[in-house]
Amino acid sequence: MRPISAMCFRCDGDHARVLTRLGLAGLTALLMTVLPVRAASLDIVEVTSETGVTAWLVEDQTDPTVALSFAFASGSNQEPAGKEGMADLLVSLLDEGAGELDSEAFQQRLYETGAQLSFRATGNRITGELNMLADEIEEPLELLSLALTAPRFDEQPVERMRSVLLSQIRAESNDPDEQGQRALAAALYGDHPLARQPTLESLQAVSREDLEGFHRRTFARSNLFIGVVGAIDPETLRSVLDEVFAELPAEADLKEVPPPDLNFGEEVAQVYDRPQSSISLVYPGVAATNDDIYAASVVAEVIGGDGLVSRLFTEVRERRGLAYGAGAFLDSDVDWGRLVVYTSTSADQTGEALGAVREVVQNMAEEGPTAEELESAKRYLIGSYAVGNLSSTTSIARTLVSLQRLGRGRDYLERRDALFNAVTLEDARDMASRLLSVEPTMLIVGPEVEETADQDG
Repeated sequence: MRPISAMCFRCDGDHARVLTRLGLAGLTALLMTVLPVRAASLDIVEVTSETGVTAWLVEDQTDPTVALSFAFASGSNQEPAGKEGMADLLVSLLDEGAGELDSEAFQQRLYETGAQLSFRATGNRITGELNMLADEIEEPLELLSLALTAPRFDEQPVERMRSVLLSQIRAESNDPDEQGQRALAAALYGDHPLARQPTLESLQAVSREDLEGFHRRTFARSNLFIGVVGAIDPETLRSVLDEVFAELPAEADLKEVPPPDLNFGEEVAQVYDRPQSSISLVYPGVAATNDDIYAASVVAEVIGGDGLVSRLFTEVRERRGLAYGAGAFLDSDVDWGRLVVYTSTSADQTGEALGAVREVVQNMAEEGPTAEELESAKRYLIGSYAVGNLSSTTSIARTLVSLQRLGRGRDYLERRDALFNAVTLEDARDMASRLLSVEPTMLIVGPEVEETADQDG
């Protein structure tokens, strides 16, 4: 299923919990003394080519590789109604033949270079990454240029990749959690493009002409952000930027997509007979470009983050034993955001677990964090950033792209600690009241819960 979230501010990427809470906290504690040193010492240089293509570069001649990350400010929000899935299909075809190379020839040449090339579509951007050996960049860059400027969209690869995506949609139709997320998106976003999801019919309706038009309108230099890290100097990068990106159209032809006006107070039930239930509560958030993002991030961390102060984890799981897991995260994009509180529990404890979550949230809305929680959350948010964003060549390149998208400035890494440390107890308490006093939109996936309104407190 297409992700309905924008981005997780703390990790500047799609939210994924692949480590346990204590495991990530322990890892962060171990690395905090090392990685922030690297973060503080990153020398970010802005490089502009002769044709005006701009990239941010972190040169590291000790690294034997070069990572090139980029994003077009486009994505599924640019799809026409009735053609949902077009962006996903397009990115799946970019390395399936380009220029004079058919799918097999393109894949063979890419394999022989040893480089890794990938693309992805989300709601508001199409991203790509190329990782290559520093002394063998010419051919991978040529292939990337072909993929971006001259994709073929041959019939056989189109139908093969369409079949893969159709199979995914069929599989998701039998997944109650995926169907629940689709229903939640519809309730939250109403008629906004974020509410629209690919269907068998919409994906079948996408033609080769649609793909060509979508590519022509949305792949341009005007909506492009680039980050490069590794053993490459600014002068070489200037030439690379023109070699790869100069043939793209100068201006994208994008339709204006306003931020979603989220609907709160809705209840969504995805009834499914199974032994456990999952619960999501969606509250207002803060845009990543808003100065309030730092106070909002602290609030989300105290409620249910990955550090050591999660009230939901402590109260709902450890003290009451009502949940397999419980937490919260802040999704924030350029111009909007949301705060998501979630838990999973046994089906016969759904009402009790929901009531406990509501109690924790209400207490936070009324009283806010304690001084100790505030300081612990700030320490974690400051230290964990390097783990998720600056721990590898590839993650740094992605971060450079994200910082440009959000207009943060090349000195952001030097200023970030101070921005979090400036959050006062009053700031955090005001923010908790502002975000959590709203009646959330709620999703429950699992067996039917009777009289939910009376049980959830």
